[in-house]
Amino acid sequence: MNQETFDKIFQSELTPKQKKVLPLFLSGQTDENIATEIGATHRSTTSHQLRNISKKFGFPPETEPDYRCNLVELFAKYKPELVSIKALEKCGYIIHNIRFPEGPEPLNSSFYQERSYIESRCYRAIKEQGSLIRIKAPKQMGKTSLLKRIMAETEKNNYSTVYLNFSLIEAKKFTGENDFLRSFYAYVIAQLPTAPLLQEWDKDTPSMVNCTRQFERLLKQLDGVLVLALDEVDKLFEYPEVYKNFFPMLRNWNESANESETWEKLRLLVAHSTEDYGRLDINQSPFNLGLPIKLEEFTEEQVQSLAIRHGLDSKNVVPLMSLVGGHPYLVRLALYYLVCQDVTIMQLLKEATTVAGIYTEHLLRHLETLQENQELETVFKQIVTSDEPVKLERKTRQIYQLDSMGVIKITNNYVIPRCRLYQEYFRDRL
Repeated sequence: MNQETFDKIFQSELTPKQKKVLPLFLSGQTDENIATEIGATHRSTTSHQLRNISKKFGFPPETEPDYRCNLVELFAKYKPELVSIKALEKCGYIIHNIRFPEGPEPLNSSFYQERSYIESRCYRAIKEQGSLIRIKAPKQMGKTSLLKRIMAETEKNNYSTVYLNFSLIEAKKFTGENDFLRSFYAYVIAQLPTAPLLQEWDKDTPSMVNCTRQFERLLKQLDGVLVLALDEVDKLFEYPEVYKNFFPMLRNWNESANESETWEKLRLLVAHSTEDYGRLDINQSPFNLGLPIKLEEFTEEQVQSLAIRHGLDSKNVVPLMSLVGGHPYLVRLALYYLVCQDVTIMQLLKEATTVAGIYTEHLLRHLETLQENQELETVFKQIVTSDEPVKLERKTRQIYQLDSMGVIKITNNYVIPRCRLYQEYFRDRL
């Protein structure tokens, strides 16, 4: 279920009595108390209403504890303001052995936070013939977590899937276009048991033409759709001699789907970080095609949902967001420390910009990038030291790079630091 479906059921399909029962149940009240509140004579009325509510949200009420706790989990995700800590504790959804928030969120994680309608949009798009979805954002915004969920959705339709993370490719493979494309194709077919063997490439033919021929042969032999998920393709941005032809080749494949039954079987998922644009000295993305999905910050409601699932009082949300906004990783890291490391919200806020703070590694990565680029550092210093939004006369290369790094926000013709954490930390160090 996604947010859109949930909202439709919650707003339009519940009866007046169910709308009275549900908030009382989610607040942790007993069946007897709920029955009394709604004027019923017996607690069985509560159970009856909850079973019917559960059916509307798609949960078969085969056993009472399961359907009740499914409702609690669902509302903690999509309507957290209605869910009490007491209700979560009853169902064991307050997890005390929380893993450190590093890398993509596992598919079965209770802490994956959907963004409004992005998932459903991607799930629809990947089913379109010859589709290409491009997920872009700075590091630690949730690109791989989303990409993995789109792949899981496609597997429900029995699509063949291949996942390739470019950061895991040996550096020597990027030294020549021909070797890179051969390795790229070899990796793909190694994950497909029924794929044809790699044939010799014509030495007198451009390598991207050879690669295209091999993929066309592969698609003709495959029974059904192939989803090719390419993660961290920003690794290629360091090697212009490779990406200058690789990305046009993907574009050609995507465009061929409009007129070829063979190429319409290929669906492309591409995720890339924009953070290192600050190091590359570029003023536009080297890769613009397909359906662009830009991952933004979490809203206050989404952060509140995460806080509740961590077993934290929602009163932590406002002070935390006043420091880091809705940045997914910065929020998740703070929630982890508040739950698992016996840190108070006041202590976390006080130490955030110091060497003892939990964000030191994240901040040092940005600081290193800025110090390597004097022009970038000068522009950002002006922004973080200003008490007012800085007016833009035009979008310079440095502004584009800072925006791609995720350290500023642009509203109309004005720019500000992305969050108070960045302003206070970099104002003292640049």
